[in-house]
Amino acid sequence: MTAENTAGAYIVVQTGAVGKRIELWKEATTIGRSRDCDIFLADIAVHRKQASIVWTIAGYVLRDDNGSNDSFVNGRPIQEVLLNNGDELLFGNSKVTFHASEGTRPFQLPVSRGRESHMGQAPDAQPPVMARLELVSGRSSVRSIELFATMTIGRSRDCDIFLEDLAVSRLHATINELPNGEFELVDNKSATGTHVNGRATKRSVLHDGDMVQIGANAFKFLMSPTP
Repeated sequence: MTAENTAGAYIVVQTGAVGKRIELWKEATTIGRSRDCDIFLADIAVHRKQASIVWTIAGYVLRDDNGSNDSFVNGRPIQEVLLNNGDELLFGNSKVTFHASEGTRPFQLPVSRGRESHMGQAPDAQPPVMARLELVSGRSSVRSIELFATMTIGRSRDCDIFLEDLAVSRLHATINELPNGEFELVDNKSATGTHVNGRATKRSVLHDGDMVQIGANAFKFLMSPTP
């Protein structure tokens, strides 16, 4: 399966009032309470191997892997079902929303750069810009990560961007949006350092195309107009 087959599909895992976006890029993405799963849910009501989202010719299919009839789509228990854009998934107490394409992005995080305040107003002359990190190499479970106002990066599962890499500190770095719309990368006194374009940095404003190295993980920082 190539990246073109899966471009744009993602899920949003609800954690309190905040949603964490995870791109789907594998033929089968596993979900469960085991740390071996592609999507780890820290929920004691979730089975270690709960379910999988599988790419097929027809589209993405959610498959219950535990056989306990407790994987739900839009409130109904399923064994296997073809997913549609906007479907609400429930595993234990964990709520997940499936989005079929990048063109449909109805969810907003509480820190979404004030986009909600512009709803109903005339569009700006310049389209809003989306910042993201694209994985170039490494062991991250996601390949493209949209950036919001404050995002943490590290080896802790509590981080917004989780990196399963012993060279990465538990709370390695933070990316903050500045008042002017730029993004600043801050190293949180990590053991191995944070690098931008090959140079160690404590604090650096990111520019389109910059390469960010954290442990064995290399990301490209990109800015592009939102669809």
